[in-house]
Parts: sequence; structure tokens; C-alpha cells
Amino acid sequence: MERREEKLKAFREKKDRFFKEDAQSPLNESDRKKFKGLLNYPIDLKYSMIGSIEKYPTEPKPIYIILPTNKERGRKYVKYGRIKLKWEGKEYVLQIYRPLGGGELFLPFKDKTSGTETYPKGRYLYIESMPGGKVLIDFNRAYNPFCQFNEKYACPFAPEENWLDIAIRAGEKRFR
Repeated sequence: MERREEKLKAFREKKDRFFKEDAQSPLNESDRKKFKGLLNYPIDLKYSMIGSIEKYPTEPKPIYIILPTNKERGRKYVKYGRIKLKWEGKEYVLQIYRPLGGGELFLPFKDKTSGTETYPKGRYLYIESMPGGKVLIDFNRAYNPFCQFNEKYACPFAPEENWLDIAIRAGEKRFR
């Protein structure tokens, strides 16, 4: 957690460069030309929380879920586990997923900013591993799915079990 604010600023700068300059940027060419940077909430470390994932059993087989997407077909994930977080004295439980075939842990969520200040179908978080089996959930790194920038992408939506009844004013805001 030390130097967290500095790391978050560097992360945002790197992401802005990727969106502006990289051939893999989700922005179409006209948006890239006028791109000045993603809109973000101010960094607020109260949105950075350390916790432990309670993993779901994988035997006899993993739990699967199909998340709806902006395209006709849903996308299948392994329901990896859940994490409990305390926010202003109340406990919240969020489900964590893993893409089929492995990959980084994935936490799609919606909150009270969805549809007004942020992307209507929710934002994403990737889980950051820490020593001792702990993980960092940092909503300052919450980001919009690529379909927010370009409709050619298929993006899973946050499932109802990850809808929060609070406003998470951290991370990326809505594009445009």
C-alpha cells in the first residue's frame, strides 16, 4: 500500500498513453486523434481495501456462470470465489470470476453511479495479489469495458449479485 497514490497516477498515465498511441487501443481513429485522457474520479485511498478471497470448491467440477454481454451471446466464466468488504460500517459480498482456461481474476460490478456518472452496465476490476494470500481491491482502478469505447467489442455485464447499493466514486467515469 505504500506509494499507492503514486502508483495509481503512473497507472493512469500509462493507460492514457495506451488509449492515445497504441494500435490495440479500443478507440476508433477519430476518437484517438482528439483523445485527451480518460475521465477519472480523484484518487481516494479509502477505496483501496485488502481482503481474502473465499474460494469456491472446484471438485467434482467448478461452478460456471454465463454473464450477459452487449452482443447476442453471453460469456461463460468460472465462479472463482467471493470477497467480503466493509464500507462505512456495512458488509458487502462481491463475486469474483475467472475466464475459462485461466487468466486474471475478474470482478465486474455496478453501483449507484452506473448509468449517470459511469458506464450503465457496470465497470470492471482486476484483483491484485498480495503476500500472504491477501488481495487488493482498489476501486481507484475500476475501469470501463472496451465496448464503452467501441461497439465492436463483446463485454460481459456486471451480474445482479455484484450490484452495490452505494456510489463508488473512484476509478473511471463514463466516456464522452
